[in-house]
Amino acid sequence: MAESEEPEREEREEGEEEETEGVEAEGTGEEVSEGEEGGAGGVVETEEYYRIMFPKGKEFRYIFTALANLLQESNLIIDSEGIKMKSIDPSKVSLVILNIPGSGLEEYTVTKELKIGISFDLIKKILKRVKAREKVELGVDTSRNRFFVTIYTKKGREGGFYRRFGLPIINIAEEEVPEPKLEYPVRIRMDMDVFIDVLSSANEFSDSVRFIAKEDTFSIMAESEGGKAIETTYTSSDEVFYEYSVQGSHDAMYSVELLLDFIKPMKQISETVTIEFDNNKPLKLTIDFAIGSVQFYLAPRVA
Repeated sequence: MAESEEPEREEREEGEEEETEGVEAEGTGEEVSEGEEGGAGGVVETEEYYRIMFPKGKEFRYIFTALANLLQESNLIIDSEGIKMKSIDPSKVSLVILNIPGSGLEEYTVTKELKIGISFDLIKKILKRVKAREKVELGVDTSRNRFFVTIYTKKGREGGFYRRFGLPIINIAEEEVPEPKLEYPVRIRMDMDVFIDVLSSANEFSDSVRFIAKEDTFSIMAESEGGKAIETTYTSSDEVFYEYSVQGSHDAMYSVELLLDFIKPMKQISETVTIEFDNNKPLKLTIDFAIGSVQFYLAPRVA
């Protein structure tokens, strides 16, 4: 499991963008090849080169940071409709489903299905270099079996300056994973910062967290082996909830560390999280952001 590090919010006000023209880009290690910087251009487009431009670097950075905290490698399926990914983590206890429609991106030239195998260990070397207001282009060159991450200033290609990193497309034999068809009696959409804060407090007591949902209250609990415990309870009418629908009483336990690994980066691009669960069933989190959505399933722990 990759070590999770809570990123700081890095939005800058207009006019405070860090000046990058003429600044030499640092190397990212031998594995990430063709790192370069330049002006008035970027990658030369060929008939087999496809461009995907993310309007803000923060979406690219934090989506892929969350994925990298769980996954070592995965296949991105990119077609005329958008970017999709469905992968199980190495421990086989969590499933991530990503969907980014092409219509929400600044530029999208993909006209056929592309299967892009990526190593998140390599991607992580690039992510920390992406600033919130920069633009990021994901380019795929099928003739060279490579993909490129190009970082521009907020002006995009017209700004002149860019940093480009080339990586190999790797072959990944992933098992076909059907999307879970589960119906949940609990559906709660709540403030993301509050949810993370409660989970972080629970993590100080235990590596497991217990969710108890009733029609009028939602409790998050954790207990250490020495008997120390923490419990946070909200009423259904609390202002931290944007939606609260619970039928009956439901109780389940999950890994708090895996939860935090995934959702901490996502709080940078989303203000809410939708929580669905049932007794001894996988937890389902849905996080919507400006250009798409991601679903995270986590297997329950047995007490």
